[in-house]
Amino acid sequence: VSSQHPYAEDFIGKPHVWTVDYNNSEEFEAAIKTILRTQVDPYLPYEYTCEGMLERIHAYIQHQDFCTTPSPPPPAKAQSPAMQSPPSPLALSPNATHLVWSPSALRDPHAWPPVDSLQVWLSEGRHSCTETCRRRGLVCEPTFFRFLNKKEVFLQLSIACDSTEYEMNHLYPAVAENVHECYLQKEPLLFSCAGHNTKYRRLCPCRDYREGQVALCRNCL
Repeated sequence: VSSQHPYAEDFIGKPHVWTVDYNNSEEFEAAIKTILRTQVDPYLPYEYTCEGMLERIHAYIQHQDFCTTPSPPPPAKAQSPAMQSPPSPLALSPNATHLVWSPSALRDPHAWPPVDSLQVWLSEGRHSCTETCRRRGLVCEPTFFRFLNKKEVFLQLSIACDSTEYEMNHLYPAVAENVHECYLQKEPLLFSCAGHNTKYRRLCPCRDYREGQVALCRNCL
């Protein structure tokens, strides 16, 4: 089990934060001995300061409308997975490695973070979406899963799907490449950046971030 957002491990790290396998007694003991020998200066990340917190609150309040009444849910029939979903608002990046928000697609004014910070990457089987995004200098943004939970996204990434099913699994949306089976998430509450399985390559919603203020994208202020 791992965190969806391993902040201390990824953005602070050694010598202030050590991550060890507690099932490996030799690794655990070696880490303790090294920590005892290490002189560590105090360190407080900017986002943990009062100024950093106020900066986040300002961004959240200024760019989100908490008073707008949400649209009523569509009729039950329209929620059926078998119904055709709207076209994907994503487009292949110039270097054809991942998807980004299409310049011609409408932007949801209520979407937060801004959709132009979204990048969709396909994970390797041994990597979670958290790891996939971090390897590209990005962070996984769970709120963006709703934009890529579409069959068209597989096609845009040149993934051949002999079948596409809606199922409940925290790893979906994903593709089982060896059998060309694609899976979309049936239960939005299960969208998760954590978790991996060698059988699947996951569709991952990544976004950029501000140095020292990981909760905000580069254009969030």
